[in-house]
Amino acid sequence: MSAPALPQGADRLLREVVGRYELLGVRAHDRAGHPSVWEVVDPSGRRLFAKRHKNALMHARETAAYRLLVPALGGDRAPSLLAEDAGSLLVVTVALPGTPVISTDLSAAEEREVYRQAGHLAAVIHALPTTGAPVGEYLPWAQERERALARAHEARLPEEDVAVLAEATRHEPPQTALAYCHGDFGPRNWIVRREGDRLLLGVIDFERSHVEAPARRDLMRLTLQLTPRRPDLRAAFTTGYGRELTPQEQAACRAWAAIDCPAALRWALDHHRDEEVIGYARTVLDLLRDPNPVA
Repeated sequence: MSAPALPQGADRLLREVVGRYELLGVRAHDRAGHPSVWEVVDPSGRRLFAKRHKNALMHARETAAYRLLVPALGGDRAPSLLAEDAGSLLVVTVALPGTPVISTDLSAAEEREVYRQAGHLAAVIHALPTTGAPVGEYLPWAQERERALARAHEARLPEEDVAVLAEATRHEPPQTALAYCHGDFGPRNWIVRREGDRLLLGVIDFERSHVEAPARRDLMRLTLQLTPRRPDLRAAFTTGYGRELTPQEQAACRAWAAIDCPAALRWALDHHRDEEVIGYARTVLDLLRDPNPVA
C-alpha cells in the first residue's frame, strides 16, 4: 500500500515494524471526523492496528498499560504492543482475535459467561500494583459538581433532570480505595471469541487507564449503566469479580454516575447522537430518581 493511504507517521512506523502491509480500512475517527485507527495486514497475514491518540496524556496512559497492566492479563486477553512513537502519538498493536461484545450475537447464557469473565478481568486489573501507573485527575467535589451541572445545562436536559443530578451530587461520595483501573470498561472494549464450545473474553483500548477509585468509572459503569435491568448479568459480574460491592462503593457509584451522566450526553451529541450512550444516561437518570435504590 502506498504511503498516502495513511498519515506519514503511521506509514513510517508500520514499515519499520513489518515492512510491507495492506490497508484493510479505517476503524475509528476522532471527534473532528479524522481517521484515528487503521487496520492493516502484514505479509504473514497477521492483523494489526495503528492508532493515533488524541493527546499526549492518552498516549502515555496506553503505553504505560502495555508495560504494567497487559502482562497481568495474559497474551490471549489483550493485544500486544509492537511499536510506539510518542512524537506522533502512535501505537501499533497486534489485533486481538474476536469481535466486540456490543456487536456479537450472544445467548443469555453466553452473556452471563461474558460478564463473569469481565468481572474476573476487572479483578485482575484492580489488584495490580499502582506504583508507576498514571494517576487520574482529582478535583474538589464542589468543582466536579459545578462542572457536571454546567454540562447538564449545555446538553439541554430538562430542569427536572438537572434537579435530580443536583440532588444526587449534593454530598461528596464515600472515599474508597484506589486501584489501577481500565477507565472505559464495557462491551465496546470487550472482545469475545469462540474456541469450540468455550467463550474467551479479552479487553482492548487502554488510553483511559490510570489510578483512581474503581467506583469512579469501572464499577460505576457495570452497576449503574450496564446491568440495572439485568440482575443475572450483575450477579455474573460479581461472581467473576470475587465479591459484592460494599455499601460505600455502591453509594460512590451512584454519585459518580450522576457526575458522568451529563458528560456522557455531551459525548453522545458530539458523536452523531450515539443512542447506546444516550441510553446509558437515561438509565442513570431513572435510577437516580428511585428513592429506594438497588444499585
